[in-house]
Amino acid sequence: MSSEPSPVVVAGMHRSGTSLIASLLAALGIAMGDDLLAADANNRKGYFEDRGLLALNRRMLQEATLPDDGGHPDWGWTESERLGRGRFEEHREPARALLAERIRSAGRWGWKDPRTSLLLDFWHPLLGDPFYVLVYRFPWEVADSMQRLGAEVFLRHPDYAYRIWSFYNRHLLDFHRRHRERSLLVSTDALLRRPEALLALLRERLGLDSSRLSVGEILDRELFERLDADDPLVSLAAATHPDCAELLRDLDAAADLPGSDLWRAAPLRGADAEVPQVSVVIPCFDHGEFLVEAVASVERSVPPPYELIVVNDGSRQPRTLEVLDVLRQAGYRIVDQENAGLAAARNRGFELARAPYVLPLDADNRLRPGFVGPALQILDEHAEIGVVYGDRRDFGLRSGFVDVPPFELDTILPFNFIDACALLRKEVWRVCGGYDPAMPAPGWEDWDLWIGAAERGWQFHHWPGEAFDYRVRPQSMLAGLTDGDLRRRQYEYVIDKHRALYWQRLPELLLAAQRASGNLYQLSRDHERLHLEADAALRSQSMQLTSRDNEINAVRAERDRVYAELGRWQERVASMEATRAWRLRRWAVRLKRALWAGLNSVEE
Repeated sequence: MSSEPSPVVVAGMHRSGTSLIASLLAALGIAMGDDLLAADANNRKGYFEDRGLLALNRRMLQEATLPDDGGHPDWGWTESERLGRGRFEEHREPARALLAERIRSAGRWGWKDPRTSLLLDFWHPLLGDPFYVLVYRFPWEVADSMQRLGAEVFLRHPDYAYRIWSFYNRHLLDFHRRHRERSLLVSTDALLRRPEALLALLRERLGLDSSRLSVGEILDRELFERLDADDPLVSLAAATHPDCAELLRDLDAAADLPGSDLWRAAPLRGADAEVPQVSVVIPCFDHGEFLVEAVASVERSVPPPYELIVVNDGSRQPRTLEVLDVLRQAGYRIVDQENAGLAAARNRGFELARAPYVLPLDADNRLRPGFVGPALQILDEHAEIGVVYGDRRDFGLRSGFVDVPPFELDTILPFNFIDACALLRKEVWRVCGGYDPAMPAPGWEDWDLWIGAAERGWQFHHWPGEAFDYRVRPQSMLAGLTDGDLRRRQYEYVIDKHRALYWQRLPELLLAAQRASGNLYQLSRDHERLHLEADAALRSQSMQLTSRDNEINAVRAERDRVYAELGRWQERVASMEATRAWRLRRWAVRLKRALWAGLNSVEE
């Protein structure tokens, strides 16, 4: 195979990073395949993944992992991290056939698939004279990307992201060290910052001419969520995942285009101001991996002076206990208690809060910059306002912006629309008796508190902006409140607790329900009308299409008649030509006989 064009193989765990490299190579004339995985909303410019090679890589890894070992076998990673490489040999002939198909394409070719990172030693001897572009990205950014994908396995097991990152990149670094002469090791973050540096490397190592390439048209930076070098999450991730931080340093040290100047892991230092303006309370029960992101969002978003109180509500998960221990040793205020539920954990944090304003943040959510500062100013300037809340950004199983409406008492009495993540006066919490731990099920304590605050005359202020990120995951408490009987008991409990207010507002609630019913009826009529209009339009289009079909069929019939007539004429012409040829041959024979007869008479 050495006489054939040498392939360029792109490997690396992060799909967007490898897609970016593959798109650059394709623009430089490397044929990435004819049957490629289609682009989608997650990658508008395409993945550049050959379907055949992708399917084979996936099958090889799935068959090489242990059954019932958890993890994510589709990526070749399970809890034990055991990969039966001996099974790869069973696929050598299909691999040769796929390569033979690709080699038949003209010019230099290549392929890209993140799974190749674990299969490099299998493919290498089959490729002749290959060259590799090996890609890595910062682990905290990969972890965030995997959460945003919304795959249930990663929402249930957020620690998988760092473990898979380490597993893949150990293979990548080991292969690069053994094949430096035929590989480039590239940081995606460095590429995004300095794309011209990679183009220079590709020109030097592969002889690819990039003089006419417009990198700006290829780079889609919206696919990459990037943090500043000194973002709090960088230091927190490095401290809670020291093995990943060490591997990242090794990758940067060996890389041809390193990202070492784009991240800094500073020593952790918990925020605990002597006179805080605001207290942030984070209850945590077995959400250690999420807690790291929540703490980082506080440090990124809350203006000092502030204090951060993490209430460990009897966590038992080993990973959560490890994270809590790292934070505790770094000086963060960790308060331990026996498991008593979300309401009790929040109440414990509020009791310890020294600031006049408190912001409760669930451990699986994240604050967004820009909310707390304006909210503090609103509370400082308006004594009658007890609660300031904002909009939110969903991610995970569901993603998108959620525009939370302004406060109306008759709107919040039937159902809650204000999340617990709001800035409120500690006094509001105190006069309402805190979060109620006696509710039939956890999850609606914040709604009960908001009703209690409104009952006592406190005003609410809606700040028009995104206040926090809400993680939509399969194991959340609200996801568990789908049982009809449980929801009914929750409603009965809240209504009975605030019966005087509900009774006072009953006429308005009934009028609102009637208006809603009327609106629903009108919506139903509008829906029916639109359905009928659409049905009529479809029938009209169907009739038009039928008419066009008839016209097309008539044209086809005429075409067939003309073709048949043409065929008959062709047969007649052929017959005439055959007759003419026969007559010519006959005349030639007669002439020849006449000539011979004349010649003989002359000789005599």
